[in-house]
Amino acid sequence: DMERKKRRAHEASEVMAEDVTEEVEEIKARHFEESMKYARRSVSDADIRKYKSFARTLQQSRGFGGEFKFAAHRPQARAGANATDQFSAAGDDAAFDVDLLN
Repeated sequence: DMERKKRRAHEASEVMAEDVTEEVEEIKARHFEESMKYARRSVSDADIRKYKSFARTLQQSRGFGGEFKFAAHRPQARAGANATDQFSAAGDDAAFDVDLLN
C-alpha cells in the first residue's frame, strides 16, 4: 500500500514536470464587442464634468513656457577657439544675462 502511494506520487510529479503548452486564443475585436453588449456605464455625469474641469486646468498649466525662446543674439565662438574655450571665455555669458523673474 505504501509502495503504491510512492509510485503514484512519483508518476504525478513526472506528469507535472512535463512542459505542457496549451493553445490560448488571441483576444480580438470581436471579444471586446461581445463583452460591450453586457457593459454598463460606471461613471456619473458629475464625475465626467469634474474630470473635464481638471483636464482644462492641467492643459492651461502645461501651456506655461510654450512660447519660450532664447535671446536673438548668441555669442559666436572666436576663430581658433576649441569647444571647451567657447564656453569658458569671460564675457560670453553677458548676452544671456536675462532676468527671468521679471
